[in-house]
Amino acid sequence: MKKITKTVGNIAMALIMLAASSACDWGKSTTIVNKTDNLYQKIKYSGRVVFAENNKGIERITDNGYLEFEQNGRTFKAKDNGHGKISYEFDGGSPVTELDIHQKEFVAEAVTEIVKARGKMKN
Repeated sequence: MKKITKTVGNIAMALIMLAASSACDWGKSTTIVNKTDNLYQKIKYSGRVVFAENNKGIERITDNGYLEFEQNGRTFKAKDNGHGKISYEFDGGSPVTELDIHQKEFVAEAVTEIVKARGKMKN
């Protein structure tokens, strides 16, 4: 009888663990694509991306989260680097954590566009 109770308990625990893991949104991402005659814009993100109060930059990204932005051939990817900073890659280049003025302007433009796109999705 003890063996049966232990087996039933193990099966119940396995089912609970399976249910809990399937309830998680592992690998879930959101993609927004806007196309017009003169514009191609793609926004893809996963995890939680927190923008600066002035909507001109990225304050933080959760572990394993990322943000990808593409507009008319220009791209950047941003993710947490695991050391409390955000790592950026522009147009397929090497990762950087300190941005030059042009990169800051592109990120500010992107964040403004992302906020607009997310606002349209909520309406």
